Amino acid sequence: MKRVLLILIACCMLAILTCSVSALPETNNYDCSDTTPTAYDAQVDQSSMGYNSSSATNVFALTAYNRFKSDAIFFFNGHGLFYDYSHKGGGIKFSDESWIMAKDIGYHPGNYPYYITDYGKTDIDDVLLVVYLACYSAHYNPYNGHLVQETMDKGVDICIGFDDEVEIENGKYWSEGFWDRVRNGESVSEAARNAKNECYSHWPFGYHGVDTYEISGDYNGCLTPARYGDY
Repeated sequence: MKRVLLILIACCMLAILTCSVSALPETNNYDCSDTTPTAYDAQVDQSSMGYNSSSATNVFALTAYNRFKSDAIFFFNGHGLFYDYSHKGGGIKFSDESWIMAKDIGYHPGNYPYYITDYGKTDIDDVLLVVYLACYSAHYNPYNGHLVQETMDKGVDICIGFDDEVEIENGKYWSEGFWDRVRNGESVSEAARNAKNECYSHWPFGYHGVDTYEISGDYNGCLTPARYGDY
């Protein structure tokens, strides 16, 4: 009898532990071949903060688009949309010319666009932070809208984008500094600013686009303790 009771107690404890692990706020991080290893580096920092974190390189956009719904943090470091100097921004590029874009105004690149505006009212409103580390990700495109604004309109707490072209190596350095700083307790705005300042004296010297970051939402919020969004 005692043996059966001990087995039942052990099973209950295992179930509790399993539920606790699965209940950790989830994060997903993405980069492409020339922006690695930023997704993995972000994963390591987020995991140390208590998030259930993953990373991937060169994934198809639909994978990231579907996982977005369960995220506490969504991070992308890659390439943004550019038609010409009057039509740039509004989207981020994944593998096979697949895209996550702000909205559909009847014009899009590639064959696989997925739109922020197609999310339901509450699909991504539990997301705490989105970082679009990509050229023109905070720039309004008359073809495809404003990626940051459409993301915020779906209830995300904080969103970071970049208004100009971001040089790849500086983007990597900004990412490293940003995730390291939020891991150490700095607010999102402090971490973004300090990571930007560190880039100036790092090769290639100068800001090279990382100074054009824009933050919408609760920019003084912190990522610790690990949590989902508030709204």
